Amino acid sequence: MKRADLAIGLGLLVLSAVYFQQSFGIIRGFASDRLGPAFFPRLLALTLAALALTLIVRAVSGRSDPSRPPAVRLGVFAGLVLLLVLYTLLLPRLGFVLMTPVLVAGAIWLLGLRQWGYLVGTAVGVTAVLYLVFARTLHVLLPMGPLK
Repeated sequence: MKRADLAIGLGLLVLSAVYFQQSFGIIRGFASDRLGPAFFPRLLALTLAALALTLIVRAVSGRSDPSRPPAVRLGVFAGLVLLLVLYTLLLPRLGFVLMTPVLVAGAIWLLGLRQWGYLVGTAVGVTAVLYLVFARTLHVLLPMGPLK
């Protein structure tokens, strides 16, 4: 896994550099925000670069995990991709509050949790927390669907 970690780390480092460079094309606009709209993309790029460098250092120093990665479960992967596509297509019509619990519950179910109480509780709880943080606290406009 040493070579794979090194290759992935180098690839992520290049990706973070390109992403950081592209952030200079973001137009500032008329907002009076001190940090500006490019702050968060640059923060993400720098975080990715730091993690990529960590992976590279681990690979070069021989501290990579020698075990093979777990087998890919293509059915789970395909189900998650289908779930995300449906979420993206239905979100504008049905809204965040109705679609997000479906997405979270579906993902949890695909990953193997079959206890309905935990599944429903987690899906509703995650949606409530996300809604309170983004819609109510940060005033992010979320698609409301029929619940307008």
